[in-house]
Amino acid sequence: MERKLRYAWWLVLIGLVIFAIWKLFLPHGSNAYLQKTVSSREIVVYVAGAVEKPGLVHLAPDARLDDALKQVCPLLEANLESMNPAERLKDGQKINVPFKALPILTETTEGGNSAVGVGSSAGNNIGSTNGTGAGSVGVGSVNSGGGSPALASGKININTAGAAELDKLSGVGPALAERIIQYRTEHGPFARPEDLENVSGIGAKTYEKMASQVTVSP
Repeated sequence: MERKLRYAWWLVLIGLVIFAIWKLFLPHGSNAYLQKTVSSREIVVYVAGAVEKPGLVHLAPDARLDDALKQVCPLLEANLESMNPAERLKDGQKINVPFKALPILTETTEGGNSAVGVGSSAGNNIGSTNGTGAGSVGVGSVNSGGGSPALASGKININTAGAAELDKLSGVGPALAERIIQYRTEHGPFARPEDLENVSGIGAKTYEKMASQVTVSP
């Protein structure tokens, strides 16, 4: 009888040990626990603006702004000087990489003569023409080794046009005009109008808007 009672106590003790192990260790293998563990090892931020690959970026919990910028590849015209690369990031944070400030347009008028100057990174210069009457402003000519950017057909020569002329194209703003000039400087003249799609920020839809307005004629 005493031996049976001793066995019963041993069985109870073993059961308690098994129950304790189940409570302590088995929940750690559940999906909820695993997901919590993984999520605590990374943060997700959204990067937009002057970058080649905008979107969500997965980083370590102690990541800095510099870590996020390395993954999205900032553009040449990105104004990184205005940002703090040592900034600690938070989960769910949105980061907007600004563009560099564009040159200021200046215009002076004397007796019907107009001169418009536009600075650009590519070194294109817009000259001046005499107006046809008082208060009229002539169309500027571009000095970049080619002919007039605006041809008789009304199309703009993307190989010679400056920032002010390119800005007139449908779907093109000041920033995109600077990118076109920079691409032309680095890669040489465009062989055909469709090559504009190689410029960062110009896709098939954007090119369709300006296709009838551009040319590469000498």
